[in-house]
Amino acid sequence: METVISTEETILEAARKVFMQKGFAASRMCDIAKTARINQALLHYYFRTKDKLFAMIFDQESQKFQSNIISILTSDLPFFEKLRRMVEAEIKKMRSAPYLPMFILNEMHSNPERQCAGPSESHARVYRVFRDLVEKEQAAGNILTVCPRQLFLSIMGLTMFPFLAQPMYQAALEAEHESFEQLIDDRVAHVSNMIIRSLEV
Repeated sequence: METVISTEETILEAARKVFMQKGFAASRMCDIAKTARINQALLHYYFRTKDKLFAMIFDQESQKFQSNIISILTSDLPFFEKLRRMVEAEIKKMRSAPYLPMFILNEMHSNPERQCAGPSESHARVYRVFRDLVEKEQAAGNILTVCPRQLFLSIMGLTMFPFLAQPMYQAALEAEHESFEQLIDDRVAHVSNMIIRSLEV
């Protein structure tokens, strides 16, 4: 049993590297087998098609965007602290895997009908929890009236865009690597404070 798990993990890690480098269309099963240092027959034994293997990798990578967010939103923390933690968690994820936003966006745009079902439902689940929380706070008079969709998009955009546009930022803002890292360090407080100020009664 340990050998089976080890082989699958080896294949999945190799597939992740190949798909991240080349995308779905340009990746081949022989590339994945070579990266995993196994023969192609063994690869097909575990994963019969490239589509099946990619779907698994894409879903795993997409899930990283939702990790911890629901637990933050359903915690007993005050609402504004939940927003701070949410912003912090999103930026931390982007920082640990800066390739993810572009990879997921590229693949979702390339094949939306095939690849969006799982990740979209996962994102929708996070949004529903977020929406219910915002509506509850509004009903209690704790925050100004705001469209939950717009607020959710604002948080996602403000945390994700710097990583999508890092090369542009570094050139336009005359920021070297260290300066960009400092920019991201400061961004949690900046984004959190900006969002909270826009909601305070």
